[in-house]
Amino acid sequence: MLGILGGQVYDPLHGVNGEVRDLWVKDGRIVAAEDVERDRAETIQADGLVVMPGGVDIHSHIVGPKVNAARKMCPEDRRADVCPCPAIFPVGPCSAPTPPSFRRGVGRTVPTTFVTGYRYAQMGYTTVMEAAMPALLARHAHEELADTPLVDKGAYTLMGNNRFLLQCLRDGEREKAKDFVAWLLGATKGYAVKIVNAGGVESWKAGRILSGLDDTVAGLDGYSLAEGAVTPRQIILALADISAELGLPHGPHVHTNGLGQPGNARTTLQTIEALEDRRAHIAHLQFSSYGGGDGRPFCSAATDVAQAINAHPNITVDIGQIIFGPTTT
Repeated sequence: MLGILGGQVYDPLHGVNGEVRDLWVKDGRIVAAEDVERDRAETIQADGLVVMPGGVDIHSHIVGPKVNAARKMCPEDRRADVCPCPAIFPVGPCSAPTPPSFRRGVGRTVPTTFVTGYRYAQMGYTTVMEAAMPALLARHAHEELADTPLVDKGAYTLMGNNRFLLQCLRDGEREKAKDFVAWLLGATKGYAVKIVNAGGVESWKAGRILSGLDDTVAGLDGYSLAEGAVTPRQIILALADISAELGLPHGPHVHTNGLGQPGNARTTLQTIEALEDRRAHIAHLQFSSYGGGDGRPFCSAATDVAQAINAHPNITVDIGQIIFGPTTT
């Protein structure tokens, strides 16, 4: 049993906006004060502190091959931001040997696993989702997730350019595609389906850049996809329907086609309209909300995209983070 006393409580779900309250926790749940034996409860005096639900970072990149490549590229980070075992997690004096449950690490542009957990916890987060887990490297991603302390974790499995899945869609084998998605999520322990530039990677391998939802996915005859067999629109809609049929807790996590290119707001708006009432999440939306292109200057189309999002309650979004300082991208 735990009492958190005198804190400034914020709970948007229940309309609590900065009121000073005592909270009582029993068996992992907040309960009424009369349900707690106060003389047996541990208490934390939270005067002057904010008490709020834990933050959930629905889209991050904290494990896997890309962050490890970045760590190798930036050895200077290991000197510039050494993080000792944080004092906020006292497991004996920090001058003592580091206990098994807490370790030192380094931070800066791409923190080590332990520092990632420390810093999320210090910011008030309790859950972090890795947003792009390659199926063939899922085991390594989960090893790193398991090594990240203090926060709950999950990962989205990359599928929008999976060759076997695209072949199923090409051949009209919808049930086989559904079975494959279910199997792949189970094999990789994925939380949801991730779509990055649907069909665009396969086309890029064949020397073609897709520019819209209805461009055909190019490929090599025989070994790869037949020319004109499947489009980004078909891939996104099929994976949205399969996610719903499988009852996944999170709709497909969509990195739209044309990310970062001038004029890509058109594709974003087409994607939202194509989904109709299907549940989906559009990732790092600010990079998919650009006007211009076709000889016109680069500009923002955020107003149009925001209006479309507001008109489609089936769509959730994250904005995407711009860092004003050194980054590894």
